[in-house]
Amino acid sequence: MKTLVIVGGGFSGAVLAAQFMRHCPASVEGVRLILIERNARMARGLAYGTSSPQHFLNVPAGNMSALAEEPDDFVHFCQRQAADVTGGTFVTRCQYGDYLAELLQRAARDAAAGVELQQRVAEVRAVHPDASGVTVELAGAEVIQADHVVLALGHFAPTDPPGLSVTQLGARRYCADPWQGDALVDLPADAPVLLVGSGLTALDMLLELLHREHQGEIVMLSRRGLLPLAHRRQRDEIDRVAGLRERILQVAPKIRDLTRHVRREIAACTRDGGDWRDVFAALRPITPLLWQRLPAVERRRFLRRVQPYWDVHRHRVAPASHQRFQQALADGRLRPIAGRLIGAQPLGDGVSVEVRLRGSRETTCLNVSRVINCTGPNSSLSRIRDPLVSQLCEAGIVSPDAHGLGLDVDASLAIKGRGGEVAPRLSYIGPMLKAGYWEAIAVPELRQHALDLALRLRTL
Repeated sequence: MKTLVIVGGGFSGAVLAAQFMRHCPASVEGVRLILIERNARMARGLAYGTSSPQHFLNVPAGNMSALAEEPDDFVHFCQRQAADVTGGTFVTRCQYGDYLAELLQRAARDAAAGVELQQRVAEVRAVHPDASGVTVELAGAEVIQADHVVLALGHFAPTDPPGLSVTQLGARRYCADPWQGDALVDLPADAPVLLVGSGLTALDMLLELLHREHQGEIVMLSRRGLLPLAHRRQRDEIDRVAGLRERILQVAPKIRDLTRHVRREIAACTRDGGDWRDVFAALRPITPLLWQRLPAVERRRFLRRVQPYWDVHRHRVAPASHQRFQQALADGRLRPIAGRLIGAQPLGDGVSVEVRLRGSRETTCLNVSRVINCTGPNSSLSRIRDPLVSQLCEAGIVSPDAHGLGLDVDASLAIKGRGGEVAPRLSYIGPMLKAGYWEAIAVPELRQHALDLALRLRTL
């Protein structure tokens, strides 16, 4: 019997498992598929494990099918629960987690008779590939012998911003990871709160605080003061960016030239009655190619100077969520600050945080009851504190990319080792593909990677 092990049961692992079972031929004999997830809730991961009704998908339902070949699959799932859902509806992330769990169950039910799915709640501590197969070590000394292993490692906890640590401030004053436990537990209703970061995680925390009718001041600190932007409520069908992809692929692979060209495209689009979002939508299919064309020095320049502006325009939020955000600003319940965190010290039951304001040498002190790290997931392998990742790095099985975005793979998603060699029995799928593709953390891209990898693995 052949054995395929998928390490990680979030979106990437669950969808890969489902696609593998869906596309295994009926004649297949003796394939054991083991999906291993350390958390009890399979097929949800960090993004879709939330149970809060305040946390909405940042993409409309019509673009969220997990199946690349069935683009309406998620909409049909939603419509079985509420007939008024359309492709333009923004639904909760919890509902999407339910969809992924059902997709996995459906694929297992309809799989070929020769395919056996095992779902394991366990922690993988080490992976050892060799010429004959792969040894997978679990916590508790259990060992699995596999013919192929796919690492579907998702998002890891954010790193501590300078001057913040649980050791220094204590867990009650400083929440280092808002997705582990309750970041708002035992928080008095009138307590001032500091959110470090102004992206999607910070918005989630803000919405949860508003839902709980929190009365204390909420401060949102980011270096540049960039704030979330919304999706349009409705998009027209007129193509106002015809030929954009061809034009931008003729631009020299330099960040300055590309940025100027994108700005010109946005100006032309808006003059024609369009919207800057049209330009970003048109860029999306060629973003991996644009990224791969950039020399290392230009990638560093992008990450240092342009990425924050790209992220806020590319990763937009549901209109309803943005409306609540805007209302909190108007009501004075939320105060955004642009500046750099210098340090923090315990102050009674709270924290005194020193901030250097953007564009100034002056510093100011913020006295809050709790600081929540909302800087977003960490994908730099050298900074991830995880036993499996540490083992893979120390053994040279995986190779961190030069920019701290993830790991190196070849075109078939086979993992490259420290010396650039390819491990033919070891693959990766997940957001760390950002290292090679940049546009690789959202459903439309990951679902295509899952389908392509499943088709390659079905001949295991």
